[in-house]
Amino acid sequence: MATSVIELCNSALIDLGEEPITALTDNTKAARLCKQRWPAVRDAVLRAHPWNCAAAQAVLAASATPPAFRWASAFPLPTDCLRVLQATVGGGVVEAWETQGESLCCGESGPLELCYIRRLDDPRLYDSLLCEALAARLSATLAYPLTASTSLGQAFWNLYADKLREARGVDAREASPIPVPAPTSWLAAKVGR
Repeated sequence: MATSVIELCNSALIDLGEEPITALTDNTKAARLCKQRWPAVRDAVLRAHPWNCAAAQAVLAASATPPAFRWASAFPLPTDCLRVLQATVGGGVVEAWETQGESLCCGESGPLELCYIRRLDDPRLYDSLLCEALAARLSATLAYPLTASTSLGQAFWNLYADKLREARGVDAREASPIPVPAPTSWLAAKVGR
């Protein structure tokens, strides 16, 4: 696991054959690029997979102002929410919902129990597979600006995809399976039941 953003950036830079940096404020092209691209890469990788280390829960109250149409209620999302995983009301899963801006809209009145992926700023809390995925995606993102090599960038995009697949496999073994909803009558008719 990483101890700092600099350590993760240096993993990416070393993989690209670049010199490591000591701070994001170093007066080098690599440091400037890491500083500029790190927040977006971090958030994208956290959104790409339901990382256990970034999972969070919150209970949300409905906004006083409902959506203009389609949904009965809007629930302001936590400020650190990057991806909604599941919403429940009284233990029952909310089947129909969507995020609109910084709110989750649905037909429920609440309170809403939310499971979500949060923006996790402290690398000391990252899972080791998350660190590897972050370094691979950062390498892919920095490859062309630092090396002018599209093939090197593509190789790191492929490595990043492999790291996500590995994380999905590990996560599948770290939790109980998500129950599959009962088939609808249309689906049952399609499979001949």
